[in-house]
Amino acid sequence: MRNILTVILVSIFTSSILAQENNHLNALNYNFDKVYEHYYTNTDSALYYLKKVKEQARSYNEIDYFIEALITENWAANATYNLALMRKTLKQFDSVLIKNAVYIKTLDQGNYYQAAYQYSNALYAYELADFKKALINFKFLISTIEAIPDFESHTDIFNLYITAHNFIAKIYTIEQQYKLAKQYYDESLRNIKSNPETNKALASSIYILLSEIHEKEGNFEQANASILKNIPYHTLVSKNSNRIISSYQGVVNNHINLKQLDSAKFYVQLMKANLTPKHAFRHKYHEAKAKIFEAENSYSQAEKELIAALNLIKQKWQDETHTDVAKAYNAIGLLHAKFNNPKAALENYNLALKQLSKNNTNTSINQTVVLKILKNKTQILNVLENYSESLLTANNAMETLDFLKPTFKNNSDKLFLMADAFPVFESALEANFELHKKTKQDSLIDHAFYASEKSKSVLLMEALLSTKATDFANIPKKIIEQEQILRSQITHLEKLLNTSENTDLESELFETNTSYRELITTIETNYKTYYDLKYNSEVITLSELQRFLKPDTALISYFYGNDAIYSIVITKKSKSLHQLKRDAQVDERIISVYNMLNNPKSDIHELNNKSFQVYSQLVAPSLDAISEKNIIIITDGLLNYLPFSGLSTTGAAKYLVANRAISYVNSATLLQQLSYKKPLNTNVLAFAPSFDGPNSNNLLALPNNKKEATNILNYFSGKTLTDNQATLQNFNKISADYGILHFATHAILDDKNPEYSYLAFQPDSTNNLLYVSDLYNLNTNTSLVTLSACESGLGDLKRGEGFISLARGFYFSGAKSIASTLWKINDGSSLKIMDVFYKNLSEGADKNTALQKAQVSFIHANNQNALSHPYYWSGFVISGNMQAIQTTHNWIWYTSGIISLLALYYLFITFRKSN
Repeated sequence: MRNILTVILVSIFTSSILAQENNHLNALNYNFDKVYEHYYTNTDSALYYLKKVKEQARSYNEIDYFIEALITENWAANATYNLALMRKTLKQFDSVLIKNAVYIKTLDQGNYYQAAYQYSNALYAYELADFKKALINFKFLISTIEAIPDFESHTDIFNLYITAHNFIAKIYTIEQQYKLAKQYYDESLRNIKSNPETNKALASSIYILLSEIHEKEGNFEQANASILKNIPYHTLVSKNSNRIISSYQGVVNNHINLKQLDSAKFYVQLMKANLTPKHAFRHKYHEAKAKIFEAENSYSQAEKELIAALNLIKQKWQDETHTDVAKAYNAIGLLHAKFNNPKAALENYNLALKQLSKNNTNTSINQTVVLKILKNKTQILNVLENYSESLLTANNAMETLDFLKPTFKNNSDKLFLMADAFPVFESALEANFELHKKTKQDSLIDHAFYASEKSKSVLLMEALLSTKATDFANIPKKIIEQEQILRSQITHLEKLLNTSENTDLESELFETNTSYRELITTIETNYKTYYDLKYNSEVITLSELQRFLKPDTALISYFYGNDAIYSIVITKKSKSLHQLKRDAQVDERIISVYNMLNNPKSDIHELNNKSFQVYSQLVAPSLDAISEKNIIIITDGLLNYLPFSGLSTTGAAKYLVANRAISYVNSATLLQQLSYKKPLNTNVLAFAPSFDGPNSNNLLALPNNKKEATNILNYFSGKTLTDNQATLQNFNKISADYGILHFATHAILDDKNPEYSYLAFQPDSTNNLLYVSDLYNLNTNTSLVTLSACESGLGDLKRGEGFISLARGFYFSGAKSIASTLWKINDGSSLKIMDVFYKNLSEGADKNTALQKAQVSFIHANNQNALSHPYYWSGFVISGNMQAIQTTHNWIWYTSGIISLLALYYLFITFRKSN
């Protein structure tokens, strides 16, 4: 009886405890439900219920619920930009994890709690705009999650994994590193592809985030399509008002850029409908309205909206200095500049810079904002004719750019950075020109040359300096080999993906790119000499260039700006600065001349007349005052398309080639780098594949290419590979042993992907195409590369860099000079010009003179027939180091002469002794 009573009492006691436990769990769950009910609509209410959850969890010692409440509270604080609350919850979170470390390890959610803490730390750094720390934390979170077995099956952990990738991409987007950002977004999409329905929220967010990059790149229709396809999920399901407001703002901006104001106004109203009185994104609504008023030329109303946005942003950051406040001042400055109120614009630019001077400016993102504002400031100072201050501001901008360039690890992103900064250089040239016009101070020409040089060939110079840095920095051979392997793997994977899509290959490429960036960062961190040499931003000064130039040589450096074209003419003893105001006629004339030059059927009289107009405007003012016969030209913008040798100097069939030997170079600093420092290898390796077999890939046969390649051996020792010997495999195997490479073959230009333009070798069952991207991994160290192939000097034209072409690719591989073509050349004329070109080289002529004489000889030989048209001869151009090539044939004659003299001397002495 006693035992039965005991069992009944224990049962009652246990039931009571379970009832109490169920009661407090029910209370906790009830309050959590209330949290999520108000999470996106009423943050104050959500925080109120979270406070109750925390109090209950603490009293019941429910650690799981307390941690869940901390996580939710931290992220709710983030949604409203309540940084004080984020900081407070992080401290509590850290304390709970430390005190309960042993217990948390036993929980199924233990890994999630640790990951959520790391994520919250990274998120806090992001909101503080400490993006360097945020990147480190997000990348650490990714590596932590990847170490968790089967993490993809844990929904909460997997969501953090994807979101970390997205935040990294967002940071790179803010930094204007768009290609890198796309790589991370694409990796996120590949990871969620396996279960698209479950991950619909993640996918829709990623596509909307990608639309921001499309907008930045000017693809407004694509950006809108991406947003409008994915925003219904957030308006109907997630109810994430932050995402909704940001998305609609993007749609408004895109419609304005597409000049669709009615649509823009429609989406502004949708923005308003999703705003609450205290919404953290209210400023975005005012910014969007300001854009519409600006498009309608309603200056005062646009200003009113931007000021309202500024005040809200200041309120959001509690009147602390912040990058967002600087951006708001900059937007107001741009508005004033557009509506011809330069003084008000300058005032706002200065207020923006003041925000950043107090903030942590030693970060790439803040410096990106600084650069934009300095760029705008230089332009408005020129409008105000305050040229001296404009030069100081431009110098600050160029220093900022030098700080930023090493942080951009991707070439396409670095090109975008340079293009965006281009107005800084133009402002500096304009200020120098105007001051020089007034004061005649020679030093201003030096400053103009400095600004022009800073805008040229950043990627190419960095690549060449990187090679030298590797030699001087004493980097272990094992690390160098690892870098080369990773670089080759990237090129290989990119080539495979260029022709077909493959998710596995895309993931492999992402991982390889990540490993490569990490390795380069490690090298740059551990080997300071390497970093200092690779990112040496110094350029040759004008006085250094004058010492470098030969007495019979002049250099003309062009800068093709938005408003004017500048030319700086430098000889051994003189310098001058010229300006031509740019208009639509100048551009149209250059394009028209190029189109007529590369068409053998164009009317030669009309061509000569038009090319004379171009010559008179752009070349004659630079050449009239100098007598030097060798002219080095640094082209820019549309001038890259022109063969200056083929410009008429009279309006008739009298061309610049008749009395000037023209060569080209990307920058004067590059020219200095291309000087010879080792004995020349003058052996020739020439390739002449045939294209008449079944694997010719629709490439036409070249009737004269074998003869062209074989003729070179009349003047130089070496080897000619034709037909089945002219393979890519043989090129890769033996090209490093030769100092002169000649390619009499087809070159195919890829306008869409210029790095996949290629040279064609002998068609066979294996790969026979040498891509521009392949050249980045070669080390040829040749004194001359001749690309006797169609359009080998053309490619995607990038500001400051010139053409991304096959010719430029060979500079990456170590070539000192390159002969290339600007259009589809004639096979027969190529044979004759190349024969005389190499003959002249063998006789000791400088390379530019050798080509000049070959072209003049061709003109004289054909002055009575259609072949005198510049199409047939002026398409060949030569760039780089023009130093003469001393051939083995010359040395044979020199040696024979010396031996003969010594023999005669010996016979003379012998004769005297015998007498």
